[in-house]
Amino acid sequence: MFSRFLKYIVPPFTFRVFFRRIFYSNLKKVPLEKPLLFVGNHQNSFVDGILVGSYLPQPIHFTMRADMFKKPFARFCLRELNVAPVYRIEEGLENVHKNLETFTGIYNILRKNGNFIMFSEGICVQEKRLQKLRKGTARLAFGAEEKFGLDVNIVPVGINYTYPAQFRKEVMINFHDPFSIKELKDIYMKSPARGLLAFNEKCDAGLRKEVIIIEDPKNDWLAEQLLKMERNNMILPFFRWRFDTDDRRKAEKSVADKINFLAKESPEEIEALREKVKNYSDMLASGRLRDENFARRLNLGWLRYLAVIAGFPLFLAGYISNLLPFIIPGSVCDKLIRDKRFYSSVYISSGTVLYLIYFPLLLILAGVFAGWTGFLLGLLVPLAGYMVLFYQEIFRERIRTLRFSIKSVTSKSLVDDLTLKRNEIQSILDNIEIV
Repeated sequence: MFSRFLKYIVPPFTFRVFFRRIFYSNLKKVPLEKPLLFVGNHQNSFVDGILVGSYLPQPIHFTMRADMFKKPFARFCLRELNVAPVYRIEEGLENVHKNLETFTGIYNILRKNGNFIMFSEGICVQEKRLQKLRKGTARLAFGAEEKFGLDVNIVPVGINYTYPAQFRKEVMINFHDPFSIKELKDIYMKSPARGLLAFNEKCDAGLRKEVIIIEDPKNDWLAEQLLKMERNNMILPFFRWRFDTDDRRKAEKSVADKINFLAKESPEEIEALREKVKNYSDMLASGRLRDENFARRLNLGWLRYLAVIAGFPLFLAGYISNLLPFIIPGSVCDKLIRDKRFYSSVYISSGTVLYLIYFPLLLILAGVFAGWTGFLLGLLVPLAGYMVLFYQEIFRERIRTLRFSIKSVTSKSLVDDLTLKRNEIQSILDNIEIV
């Protein structure tokens, strides 16, 4: 019941605040009438599972490593969120047998045409790489077919964050083509080991088509710079926060694939590209300029300056009335969370709980001290707080644009040089053909 309540709170409100944009694409590929096992990559603790299930018509269930269930309160909350424990070898060989109980629970859900998301990497890592898949998901899928003949459909799903541990960034979720466990049943019946391997290979191949991967860690910095440039090339509707298109992920995936190809086929060329990008980035930093100003020119800029000036009183009212919810979650995470993998999870959960307490109290106090007028004004506080986020974004963008406009006059040669360098980098990237 708690998970159903949160389904009406977290996706439309919490995620709308925490994420600047969510790209949730190709859900139409998913056979929702079938029992489903979603196989996803794992970067962001339990946020991954909630994100995948947020816009499905039926409740999502997912697994989490068993050591997260040690404390009674955590165990209660996770159970209410439809999370089941998985015992890994790392938790002790003596506990692995407890997975039988977890599997039984999963089978019962699948028998009712339910779904589970499995993070087959078995570990949460915040990097643009895919870890080796473990065999637990394969055993579960074949077990469901052997015991009950459920024809479970497996759906690889790519979860890609721009910055998984930061507020107001983006996430891209894309569903790959599903496959039925029956497709691999004959292989499994002849040789269970080969069946498990074939299952993992099929899931791995699907994930690699959906996940933005940088194969060599030494190219992470280069990839980050080029990915930022690619994002800046796209102009998206300002107030829109959820998209059904996969264009953004495809664009970033193309950049990553080109980097991987160039690194493998022509080390000299990628080093030359790295040097050009470093030179461009250093010049931007020394001039206190941003790539976004060279990538595009925003229309109706004067309206944004007007919005900054005219909207300041509303910004102030929204910020003050939401001061505690703005400050506390970030402060809690900064002080208590040492592992960035859990930053977003704690931020989202603490922020949600805090606002569920804060907002009713605010309405009560407003009604007591200011009557119906205060109560009605109190109802506008969440909207005012939400608009504060956009005001801050417009304000920062206008400051950067103003600085760019001034530099275009006072340091025209610098701006022209940077424009040429960016165009050169973009041309190199556009002309890379993967064969």
